[in-house]
Amino acid sequence: MYKLDHIVHFVESPEKLIEQTKNIGLYTVPGGKHDMWGTYNSLCYFGLSYIEYIGIFDEELYLDSAKEPFTLHETYLKRNRRNGFNRIALRTNSIEEDAKRLRALGLSVFGPQNFSRTRPDGSVVKWKLLHFGFQEQDLDLPFLIEWEGEDQERYEELKQLGTIKNHPLGNLKIKEISFSVPNLKIAEKWAGLFEYKVEKSDTCMKLIAPEYELTFNKKDSSPSEISHVTISGSNEEKEIVIENGKYIFVK
Repeated sequence: MYKLDHIVHFVESPEKLIEQTKNIGLYTVPGGKHDMWGTYNSLCYFGLSYIEYIGIFDEELYLDSAKEPFTLHETYLKRNRRNGFNRIALRTNSIEEDAKRLRALGLSVFGPQNFSRTRPDGSVVKWKLLHFGFQEQDLDLPFLIEWEGEDQERYEELKQLGTIKNHPLGNLKIKEISFSVPNLKIAEKWAGLFEYKVEKSDTCMKLIAPEYELTFNKKDSSPSEISHVTISGSNEEKEIVIENGKYIFVK
């Protein structure tokens, strides 16, 4: 089963999210620059899953990266660069085999590709990405990521670096990502590709993994998009909107 790695949330200035989310009760840290894409980020961790607040520091580099099919940069451009939730990334430890399987299923597959970025402390983090999709799709599929190193080793390293710390708001975790879609065929494709357990009604389809859920709600008049993210373990229940991204905190 694929693990939830991160949710991409485009914002105007990732550095401003550090103080903004602190006022909400979240712990967010500077990430670093993606010099190959013209983007930079700040990061808010919930275990090894995280929210990536991402912005653009080089317009030309960003526009070049947006030419790459099925990337989050292309998705942002297709959505007229509207800030808010963009894509989700699923974590794998078999990205080469994933590429072969998805190609065999008839998807257009690009990668895996090797990437790296330098953290603020000068250390380098490395990963592989796999982008894929159908030529005609109403909602871009997740992309896959494989990090260098084992999960537990990465978790301990991120704790030592101070990237992962307790949130003042509570022992939080990303519980659910909710989507609005015009029909549930989109969810059926995701379920088949990633082998989720499924619960379905006429208007809703829930894809269930051990640590998180993806919920697709049928709304005829809505574009296909992430409608909100639910975070559990909060000391108080509240809803917060950050640059078009709606977060629901529950106990």
